[in-house]
Amino acid sequence: MSAPAMTRERRRIALILTAILAVGLFGHCRGSGYRNFFRHDPRQAHDYGLDRRDGTNWEVRLGRDGFDWPGEAKRRNVTALLEFHARTRPLLPALSPSIEFRAEGRSFTQSFAPRSTGRRYLNVSPAAGADRIEMVGRQIGWQLGPTRLVVFENPPIDEATRVLVLAPHPDDAEIAAFGLYATTHSDVVTVTAGDYGGMNYGGLFPDVGEHYRVKGWMRTWDSLTVPFLGDVPFNRARNLGYFDGTLRRLYEQRPEIVDSILTDLEEPGHFRRLNTEPQLATRPFTSSWPELVADLRREVDWTGAELIATANPLLDSHPDHQYTTVALIEAIEQNGWDGRLLLYTNHATRAEPYPLGPNTALESLPPWFGDPMPFGSVLSYPVDETIRRLNYLALEAMHDLRPFEHRVVTPFSERARGLATEAFWRILGRHDKLPGYLYDYLRRGPRPNEIYLVLDRDHAVRLKERFLEIEALRRR
Repeated sequence: MSAPAMTRERRRIALILTAILAVGLFGHCRGSGYRNFFRHDPRQAHDYGLDRRDGTNWEVRLGRDGFDWPGEAKRRNVTALLEFHARTRPLLPALSPSIEFRAEGRSFTQSFAPRSTGRRYLNVSPAAGADRIEMVGRQIGWQLGPTRLVVFENPPIDEATRVLVLAPHPDDAEIAAFGLYATTHSDVVTVTAGDYGGMNYGGLFPDVGEHYRVKGWMRTWDSLTVPFLGDVPFNRARNLGYFDGTLRRLYEQRPEIVDSILTDLEEPGHFRRLNTEPQLATRPFTSSWPELVADLRREVDWTGAELIATANPLLDSHPDHQYTTVALIEAIEQNGWDGRLLLYTNHATRAEPYPLGPNTALESLPPWFGDPMPFGSVLSYPVDETIRRLNYLALEAMHDLRPFEHRVVTPFSERARGLATEAFWRILGRHDKLPGYLYDYLRRGPRPNEIYLVLDRDHAVRLKERFLEIEALRRR
């Protein structure tokens, strides 16, 4: 071989090796970002015990390219979950595994965590009823052979259905249930003012007490006005004005009064007074557990809700989310309400980036590993494309979801230090240290469907008892 030919060959080999190294490094960094967010082994099987719920179980044969819909299975207004054994390819870098499934000319995608192995649930609800559902795996495969398809009949929901969407903080309703409240006769009730968290506006309000008063004021207004983008009239969007980050303490120190953590307030009911609904705005405010339960009991009675959407205390890791639902269940125990709870998950326990993939991908069940969790069925609520895009705008309208702190003029040294820190964590693949892709609610929120666990009151009481048992163990 001539010298020029040998040189070209060496260059070609060098380019190939460089490309392989780059792909491997990118995959390692991406996988590292996921691992720093996930608090469980992705090789662990998910287990909701769906075969013991209120759905109908069908055996289907899963082939390399999909499965046939059972001839006698219900085909309309259902939630359908395919239980399958996931297999990932260890020789490929951990990027973004997904399954695309197609039926009757339409295609849908669901994303999975890198290196997912074991039982998973593919949400095939939008393709329910098609004779054949074709499947294509990207960086993920599945075990061939017989498996289970669980079909749940959806509760009747239309524009006249009375729904109460309960949000622990401003923006939680938009993250979890915008599609639901935009297409029903809904009230959106937010429990706290959102007066805690990061110093988003410290460049404008350096005094801590003033900063959190302004932040709570602004987020309260967001909770009262943004639902209008989902056709919720202003009098049906309310904020109870409790203090962010205090609901667990309200419960543990009941019946004592618990003050705001950082906010400087002249009057405890400051945030409640912002409501446009006069009965709530003028109601005396006391930051205590008995008053929170009483407020929620009034809201359930006032709205006449048939369905209440609220956070799942076992699947959602945020204490305010957990104790919002504990207070609600105490309230419905007192007033004898006999509707259905729809439980959502905004901060999945041990899996904060949930749901995975782009915001056009379907939402399915978050990781759960078989610990007893009372519920009756699963609801995958479809969201049409127009509503999904409005959901995106509603989330963007929430001040706390904007990177405002990066837009305030800061000294050059501080900006340079911030850029250097960001570069350092990016090199290490530590996406959890950045306000980046995995944490972004504009990715996680506006989906083509919303997932809820459906509970009656008996299920709800047992769920509350189970959660409080776990909390008692935590406090030991």
